Amino acid sequence: MKLKLALIGSILLGCVAQQAFAEEDKTLAIVNGQDIKQSTLQFYALERRQIDPKNSAPMDQLIDDLINMQLLKEEAHKNKLDKSADFKARMKFINLSMLSQVAMIHYLDSHPIPEARLKEEYDANVTKMDMTELKASHILVQDEAKAKEVIEKLSKGGKFTELAKEYSTGPSGPKGGDLGWFSPQRMVPEFSQAVLAMKDNEYSKKAVQTQFGWHIILRTGQRKGTPPSFEEVKPTIITSLEQEYIQKHINELRKKAKIKVAQQNP
Repeated sequence: MKLKLALIGSILLGCVAQQAFAEEDKTLAIVNGQDIKQSTLQFYALERRQIDPKNSAPMDQLIDDLINMQLLKEEAHKNKLDKSADFKARMKFINLSMLSQVAMIHYLDSHPIPEARLKEEYDANVTKMDMTELKASHILVQDEAKAKEVIEKLSKGGKFTELAKEYSTGPSGPKGGDLGWFSPQRMVPEFSQAVLAMKDNEYSKKAVQTQFGWHIILRTGQRKGTPPSFEEVKPTIITSLEQEYIQKHINELRKKAKIKVAQQNP
């Protein structure tokens, strides 16, 4: 059972619900005598972010959406669409989905993961973390022809920092292209792989293409970084272990349950 997205969604929904009801659930609009509450807006905003994480519609637009939804709901009742078999089937699924999420939140709330277990997970994985850090500079241009022109000037003794100031379209251009120290995970894969394959004080003889354009890269160093502290990665560990705890709980429920799956036609 793939629980990752469902579990993350359920935890977020639980947090939103707790926040909404811990505060005053104020009325944001009234449509034909029906209140649209702050809690409804919060759930709607979260749902939109789960579908599209980059979604950041302003509050007035979200409220306007909810007003439209309320009007359509009233029309559906007027046309007795809530009595249809399709609607009843959809509501049955929504009830199943929401109650299962509430059950997961309740289980995690009543079975908090011990701090010792979190530290054990941290200690077991911290030594496996790739803490390589790289230092590099780059010249970012928008087409391959321009990249070849820059590489040609480098091959004739041109200074990387001066060419970066002259040609680079990236924000590091005025600094001679210096990107400082970074972990490979912070950069797009094509860039990181190219830097890892290079030697110190070597520049790329062939430009590297990424979603940002064409890069001429100068690698200037590599070192072993410091692993993140327990407190820094604790939220990530909690999320990972919560998934594990929920899966074990479901496995126990399945052992105790009487389950019969109908044979599917080929």
